[in-house]
Amino acid sequence: MPTVSIIIPIYNAERYLQECLESIRVQSYKDFEVILVDDGSTDSSASICKAFAESDNRFLYFYKENGGVSSARNAGLEKASGDWIAFIDADDWVSPHYLQTLLEYSPMADITFFGEKTMSDNEETGKTVLSDRYCTDRQSIEDTIYELKCGKQGDVFGWTWDKVFGADIIRKHNIRFSEKVSFREDEIFTLEYCRYVKSIRTISDILYFYRVTSDGLTKKGLQKTDLLPSSLLLEESMDYYTTTALKEHILKSVTDYRAMDIYASPMSQLTDKLRGYQSLVERHPQPGIECKVNHLTQYLKKSFWLGYLYCLIRKI
Repeated sequence: MPTVSIIIPIYNAERYLQECLESIRVQSYKDFEVILVDDGSTDSSASICKAFAESDNRFLYFYKENGGVSSARNAGLEKASGDWIAFIDADDWVSPHYLQTLLEYSPMADITFFGEKTMSDNEETGKTVLSDRYCTDRQSIEDTIYELKCGKQGDVFGWTWDKVFGADIIRKHNIRFSEKVSFREDEIFTLEYCRYVKSIRTISDILYFYRVTSDGLTKKGLQKTDLLPSSLLLEESMDYYTTTALKEHILKSVTDYRAMDIYASPMSQLTDKLRGYQSLVERHPQPGIECKVNHLTQYLKKSFWLGYLYCLIRKI
């Protein structure tokens, strides 16, 4: 069995895919497998994948009907046999010592975060350099998660490509990407995973090169239907954490997305969705240390119909 399984979801990625796969093929650490999940590509991505699979048996090609990035990653998780799981996007690339650097630490943490450079037209536009840290007690683990979400680097928690996961935890708890959401799905997966970790490590090495493209996920507009499902799953994740600041930071996202969903929904749904928001506020009273008071929350605390009027004004 390989030490590391690298899962790459692929959809019409012909422009950059060769560079991505070549950066993995030349790794200084050799004991890995690459799960290439072709999510219904219609360009030459399949030919590129098959060429790598035919010349190097560490590259395994699988085709599936188009279902989105979460379904592709889930298909990869079903195929993965390594002790560790890493995710790479098909238009990015990694350092030649990416795997060797990650695996040289002893003991390996249940989850390891590392640095990245953001690239646009092969020019660096930003980078993330983490401090070196290793934690094994739950309070320190949650403090580290909070810092990764809210520290000076900004939010570096809500991705899957800047970290390596323990396969045993994923398999034992059957952790998968939610295919019901297409917004913050990486963060939801990682929060679910981190419920079970007993150690966390952050390292200062820059190992990943994230390419900003015009058709990449970060350039796609947020869809109205994305907001409520993400809010519901984040609320569920929040309940498994105990650190006040971390819980309230997640709660801010939960309430913001729920309010945005209300403002974006048709008038026929307004009463029911406002009742749902009111119930949320009752379950998780605001404001807190991290949460700023949302105007909608203020009005709903005074009366439901005042909140209703506020929403009408927002919609107008």
